[in-house]
Amino acid sequence: MRRLTTSILALGTLAGLAVSPASSADLAIPKAMPVEAKAADPLIGFSFGSRYQTDYNFRGVSQSNLQGSYQTFFEAQFFNNFAYAGFATYQVRLPTKPDMEFDLVAGIRPTFDKFAFDLGILYYFYPNEQQLFNNNGSPFTTRNTDYYEAAGKMLYTATDALTVGTNVFFSPNFLGTHANSTYASGTLAYTLPATFFPFLPEAYAGGFSLSSELGYFFLGSAKSSATGFDAGIGRFTSFNLPSYLYGNVGLSYTYKNIVLDVRYHNTDLTKTECAAFTGDFRQITNGGTSKWCGDAVIGSITFQTSTAAPGIYAEPGGFLNLFR
Repeated sequence: MRRLTTSILALGTLAGLAVSPASSADLAIPKAMPVEAKAADPLIGFSFGSRYQTDYNFRGVSQSNLQGSYQTFFEAQFFNNFAYAGFATYQVRLPTKPDMEFDLVAGIRPTFDKFAFDLGILYYFYPNEQQLFNNNGSPFTTRNTDYYEAAGKMLYTATDALTVGTNVFFSPNFLGTHANSTYASGTLAYTLPATFFPFLPEAYAGGFSLSSELGYFFLGSAKSSATGFDAGIGRFTSFNLPSYLYGNVGLSYTYKNIVLDVRYHNTDLTKTECAAFTGDFRQITNGGTSKWCGDAVIGSITFQTSTAAPGIYAEPGGFLNLFR
């Protein structure tokens, strides 16, 4: 039976050659393979990592008393990263002495051609805060600095190497002071060509990028327990928080799951305005001034990975293989 089947296939091939004069030429052309079915987009993915910064700088202001800060982050991404929810932790050294900063975040990331949007909400939580008081018994800090922000971001990929972005954040109760705050900024990021670093092996020369941000922080009047209660008018007194300009520029290097970054930060706040804005406890002995808002050069190292781009964990014996 097997020999009969072979004979039939051979006759069929000869018949085909006789019917089509071009068939002999066709044999030299590789047949197109069927298009491989595209894998379905994942319904859920994860991204996580950790970071160490020589100073935790938030919009130009030190949150760690000009000292190092350990940080972690985790994010769950749904429907191919259209929606997300996550958290981050930061080591802080603030006047109210919280255990940490714990941020919750959720939102959506729609994309349209070269435009990517991020619309979300952030909640900043500072557990176990302690309100500080002056020697005369008046409050020096608020009782609770927890607050939330609504965020909107847009990123435009101009070329494979250049991206341009805008950001807007709004809160009706910045740092628990009941002051409205709006932070608006623009960003630029440019991936440097590998030819800029001919002295490096090709595998390492393509990970450098320059990036910068320039923004303005609009702040309203603070009305909280830190301003003191005026019995004559039956409400807390208020004072205007200083609005200010902020900018940064830095050089980053990325290799697989590791990102190294060196960045210069600065604001136009005076040292006196900085003391009023931050509540830096050292202003008591520093003549009402603070260095938390001055120019600073900050280095960081970040480890990050995700199920979409596992990096070194995609290699044999990597982290993801432990779960197979």
